[in-house]
Amino acid sequence: MHQMKYHSISIKNLPMTHPQRPMRKSIIMPCLLVIGLTLLSISSSLADISKQTTYKLGAFPMIAAGQVERVFSPVAAELSRILEKKVYLRTKSSFPLYRKELQKQAYDFAIVQPFDYVLASDKYNYLPLARFEKPLFTSFMVLPNSPLTKLEDLKGKRIALPPMTAAVTHMAKKAFLDAGFDLEKDISLKYTKSHDACLQLVMVKTAVTCGSSLRAVHVFQSKWGKHFQVLTNTPSIPNSLFIVHRRVPKEIREQLLQTLISWPESSAIGKQFVKNSNNMRLVPANNQEYDVVRNFPKTTGH
Repeated sequence: MHQMKYHSISIKNLPMTHPQRPMRKSIIMPCLLVIGLTLLSISSSLADISKQTTYKLGAFPMIAAGQVERVFSPVAAELSRILEKKVYLRTKSSFPLYRKELQKQAYDFAIVQPFDYVLASDKYNYLPLARFEKPLFTSFMVLPNSPLTKLEDLKGKRIALPPMTAAVTHMAKKAFLDAGFDLEKDISLKYTKSHDACLQLVMVKTAVTCGSSLRAVHVFQSKWGKHFQVLTNTPSIPNSLFIVHRRVPKEIREQLLQTLISWPESSAIGKQFVKNSNNMRLVPANNQEYDVVRNFPKTTGH
């Protein structure tokens, strides 16, 4: 039998087999650094928001650009006074361009039509603020001497509508579908750039009717001194509304809401705005009431 030989090994020459302490230090220090930088970044972002000295108010181009300026510039000025921060009015020349600005989240607060609200809320981090109290429906407007008396009389006729993305356009098309119309065969639809352009086609008798909103019609009639009569109205949905981006501090959002719902009593500008809006005041809006818009038939193209 061979005798086993043992060799002595100095412990101090052994490699370290339990590197827990050095590893713990090498992991913890970078983690603390990352956490510190993250907290500093969050703190800086919050500070930037709280120190924001200007805001952008978006107004959707329901009417011609000059009319938007006339109606909403005083609103921006009044909000500047209330918030003690400069509020700049911004708009776009068309509904699709305005929607792109919402997608880019360019506005701090804005007024939108119901279908754009659903997009802004569900995808672009906007919250509901205040809506026009009365419900929104499409009014088919005709000239005072029109022989037309009901929706069915529009079969075979040319119909003017605002842009394809407008709420009143979706409601108008749904009304035709519900009445059994084939949108391709039974009527000729002419989409226009704005409510103004839509109503002008009726004025010059290029179309027999325009599907519009009473608020837009009121603004148009006030400017041009022309009058229309309602052929028929569609079923309604919750109206257009002011929205606010989530980045705006809660106290500013609350201040905006209280200001808007206090009109027309609280200021001359608020009184004029309500008058320009066909005497519709603003009330608090909530997200759930626009579920009817979310569930609107896709066949209308929204």
